[in-house]
Amino acid sequence: MKKRWFISLIIGIIMVISGCLGYLQYGRDMDVYDSYAMTADNYHEERLTVVVNKLYVADQKVCAEEIVKRCRENSFKSVRFSYDQSIPNALYVTVYSSKRQAEKGKQMFSFSYLPEDSDETYNIVNDSDKFMLKLEK
Repeated sequence: MKKRWFISLIIGIIMVISGCLGYLQYGRDMDVYDSYAMTADNYHEERLTVVVNKLYVADQKVCAEEIVKRCRENSFKSVRFSYDQSIPNALYVTVYSSKRQAEKGKQMFSFSYLPEDSDETYNIVNDSDKFMLKLEK
């Protein structure tokens, strides 16, 4: 009887821990923690701090592409960009695993999304095929 109770307890603990870890990895959505825009003449640069709310990111490039997609679609939960006035010509993003890590300054990675031809004025929404994603760390 004690053996069965002990096994049930262990299974219950494993289920609770796996549920908590599952929530921490998959149960929360990424969001913008901070943003800074710089505009001069026809140039608009957006610098973002994004919290992915994950324990780890297996593929940084896929994560960066998802962030760029959300910027292009303007679909972050807490931030709406004013693309009616100007659309970014450059995007710089620093990615953190959580809000706490962002406050400590412990980044996961960073990336830039810049036009391949720096002599032209392209924007991230209408000319995404002319941009290049570059992982920094």
